[in-house]
Amino acid sequence: MKKRVLSGNSLTLICLFLVVCKLWLVGPHELVALKMPHDDLLFVTLAENIIQGKWLGDYNQLTLIKGPFYPLFIAGAYLADIPLLAAQQLLYAFASFVFIWALFPVIRHRRLLLAIFLFLLLNPFSYNYPAVGRVFRLGIYQSLGLLVFSSVLGLYIRSRLSLQAAVGWGLLTGVALAAFWHTREESIWVVPSLLLLFVAALYADRRVNRGRQVRLVAVYLLPLVIWAGATFGLRMLNQTHYGIFATIELETPEFESAYGGLLRIKSDKWRQYYPVVKDVREQAYRVSPTFREIEPYLEGEQGQRWVALAQTYDIPAGFFIWAFRDAVAYAGYYTNGPRTMAFYQKMGREIDAACESGELDCRPRITSLVPTWHREFNKLFVPTFCSVFKRIILFEDFSADTRGIMSRGSAALMQLYDVVTREKLRTSRKEILKGYPEYHTHLNQEKIRILSDVGTFYQAVVPVLFFVSCLLLLLFLLLPAMRRKISCYLVFSLSCIGGLCSITFILTLVVITSYASINRAMHVAYPLVLLTIVCMMLALYTFFQSAEQGASS
Repeated sequence: MKKRVLSGNSLTLICLFLVVCKLWLVGPHELVALKMPHDDLLFVTLAENIIQGKWLGDYNQLTLIKGPFYPLFIAGAYLADIPLLAAQQLLYAFASFVFIWALFPVIRHRRLLLAIFLFLLLNPFSYNYPAVGRVFRLGIYQSLGLLVFSSVLGLYIRSRLSLQAAVGWGLLTGVALAAFWHTREESIWVVPSLLLLFVAALYADRRVNRGRQVRLVAVYLLPLVIWAGATFGLRMLNQTHYGIFATIELETPEFESAYGGLLRIKSDKWRQYYPVVKDVREQAYRVSPTFREIEPYLEGEQGQRWVALAQTYDIPAGFFIWAFRDAVAYAGYYTNGPRTMAFYQKMGREIDAACESGELDCRPRITSLVPTWHREFNKLFVPTFCSVFKRIILFEDFSADTRGIMSRGSAALMQLYDVVTREKLRTSRKEILKGYPEYHTHLNQEKIRILSDVGTFYQAVVPVLFFVSCLLLLLFLLLPAMRRKISCYLVFSLSCIGGLCSITFILTLVVITSYASINRAMHVAYPLVLLTIVCMMLALYTFFQSAEQGASS
């Protein structure tokens, strides 16, 4: 009897059905509307300006502080008439499908591809609530990270088979990379993984003729060209509207000069998580007349609001950059981009001059915005790195529960969220929740129970599978018999693990120098764990298939 083979069209239809099922399950996760002017409300406001054709709106201290892609995504979902949370789920589902689509030429077992898609689709952190129920960038960041790695795998595989087909994957990779890069500011962690795949691809093709090598390099550089074009386009938009040729202000030499100048001033009163303590600010006030202009605002009532919000004695790293920029705005320097940049540039030069003259005791000039690394931090690095990596692998801090989660804000604020996101909002009144019919509440509770059970299953299974995958990777790399069977899956697994190490390294620096709460930024790492498991299982599957074929011949 002939075995039925699942066709590509049937596979696609089943995947669509699974996506619909997931959308049904996450139905109880309503959008949480909050008056958070530096996070949720900022993205909604920026998106509203884009929808109205005003780019990012009027220029102020918040306009260019975060990557512009998430507001663009919100505006795109609005114009497509898709509720925001549904659009975010669809983006994640698309990224998951792109991964199995990338494997189409090398995996003929379609049911295996279906299982992989389901494994990625049900990643519990794709519906971690309320994190993905707020207007946060993490709602799309892990999806874009998954899309980048999935499209890169497709490019890597297609370039072995057909350069013409590889061009399409190069275009997709470029678009995904540009969107990913301009969503959050730490996206540089992906670079080592992409370089590893690029070098591996060139090494695999080292024996092909020169003409094909040149065409391969051109295809591999296509994503970089698209990324550069998108970056240039965003910078030109900001230059046109605000007079600043940068995607975000934090990347400008002027801001780095001013903020980096504060970070280089030495102080015996430094404390962990406080990169610019009051003693440092007082030293800077003495030597920089420009910085002294914002002293009444940074040390006065406005600055004390940040201290009270942080519930500490001074302004911690997580709040200082906001307090600093707010003070510049209160001083009247955020009327236009060139005026703001001139303020930051002048302030940076005054601090540098005081450092060079010996008036201030300073560290070497570093324009990075990363807080100073003190030698006392050295002993913290390894245990913190291991702790962060462990949290990622164990899939900790997951929740699907909606209990106790409420919106907060005025009627006008709720209306703004309702209009721009087109999403059903979580109520701000407990009596409304109590007034829902029992059958409705029961159904929602059952959906949440299923989602919670799925999350618990991943927490039990994923750490074991990841550990097994790492052992398999070592065996493939070390044992001669297995090393001869090295495939694209092994290279891709190394790339994923490299990405995990890179993001863990960055998060470790943040935990040690700035703040311990890194749950949002960790979301992008979870799909990489799943990809590592999938690719190592595929490597093992391919190895046994090759061994069987060799034995039968």
